[in-house]
Amino acid sequence: MKRFIKYILVALVTVIMLTGCEEWLDVNTDPNGIVDSPAITEDIYLIGIEAEWVQQLVSQSVNYQTWTCYYAAQQTTSPSFIIGPGQWNCYAGSLKHAIALYDKAKENGNNHYQGIAAIIAAWHWFNLADLFDKAPLEQAMKGDEYPYPEVASQEALYAHANSLLDEAIVLLSGPSGELKPAKDDYILKGDMTKWVKAAYSIRARQAMRLSYGTGTTPVAQADITLAALQNAMTDNSNDLTWVHGSDQGNWSSIYGRMLYDYSAEGMTPNLILVDLMNSCNDPRRAIMFTEAEMGGYKGMQDRAMFVEGDKPSRFSYDWIVPTFPDYMITYHECKFLEAEAYALKSDWANCKIALDKAIRADMEQQGVDENDILTYLAQPELDVPDNIEDAQKLVIEQKYIANVFETTEQYFDWIRTGYPVIDFVYAIKDTDNSETMPRRAMYPADEIDKNPNIRAIGQPDYFAKGTSWDNKPRK
Repeated sequence: MKRFIKYILVALVTVIMLTGCEEWLDVNTDPNGIVDSPAITEDIYLIGIEAEWVQQLVSQSVNYQTWTCYYAAQQTTSPSFIIGPGQWNCYAGSLKHAIALYDKAKENGNNHYQGIAAIIAAWHWFNLADLFDKAPLEQAMKGDEYPYPEVASQEALYAHANSLLDEAIVLLSGPSGELKPAKDDYILKGDMTKWVKAAYSIRARQAMRLSYGTGTTPVAQADITLAALQNAMTDNSNDLTWVHGSDQGNWSSIYGRMLYDYSAEGMTPNLILVDLMNSCNDPRRAIMFTEAEMGGYKGMQDRAMFVEGDKPSRFSYDWIVPTFPDYMITYHECKFLEAEAYALKSDWANCKIALDKAIRADMEQQGVDENDILTYLAQPELDVPDNIEDAQKLVIEQKYIANVFETTEQYFDWIRTGYPVIDFVYAIKDTDNSETMPRRAMYPADEIDKNPNIRAIGQPDYFAKGTSWDNKPRK
């Protein structure tokens, strides 16, 4: 318990420094009048756990943004397609602490804190299943009681996560208990209606993840997805985000990477992203990128050097600003999920309606002019093809464009569907693998060494096969 409190307080202090949230925490300022420290209650836990959750997302997204060709590093060293076991750390971090908050809130009858903790824990269980396929479940949370926790299947991990979402929806829709989240809930400011929508949105995302899973069918998963979306996010104000401050201590991580890569000019977009946006005259280019030296918008091959006099576009500092948010899940993702679900059901008319709403939601959030939105949506390139494969391709391509530097869905979408099509030789100089990026995570070496249940599974070939839902035939 002491170690848990230490981790939470460290996270809490970090959040206070990064977000400027000092106003909600009483601080002893009189050295001659020190008072007893407060009890560690749910409202003190929550913001630290949310901060850990966001940090877990940020650390996971760095590789995926490179592999899925959002940006290109201008350097001569070869890239490394190695996916490490870093997300395993959630067992001792955000997941562990979310479960501790869940248990504490349940004991105290503080239902809304319990519901938020259940959503965060569910997200982690889904993520572990999607990255590792098989992983320990709740035994891993009990410390010395289970030194060699048993391994659960992806199906069991999903079932447990979905049960937590079920419980969260009920808890958040009812009375709060003695304590009610407010400004200590930095993400949604205590708005339980939005948290319920977030739970349904996460359920829809994960249902679509299983569209090619063992024992499922795309149409069946589409139906489950559409059912969840009936209660999911309804506009951009529902987005699950962590908003950063504008002072240096509060900067967005992606803004910090901009400064690190090219302090004067910004990061360079990859050829894949810019070519795709050029192919349909995307008006977001003028917002997201600077013009190339030779005019227009031009990306660069990752790890290459541009020719003098032919400098490519850069991501714009007017777009990636210090306050650029970290995203967990968004409204426009929900509409893309809806569009793909209708595509899998061969319902081209509803696919087009949902696709247009998804694109519009992102463009409105980016500040695209209304006339430009209408022109973009009306072009033939955005007509939904009347076959499942090409319709899915269109939806995922547009989702890929809308998701730049937001969530990690572009990685999981590519593993699941094969879209957008990425020519790795064209996109990455001297690539490690010309056919695929890593399709799943590796187990930590010390887990294989210490836990015979992990050792019995063995280290997978992460280029050959992903997790249990990675079953769509590759082209």
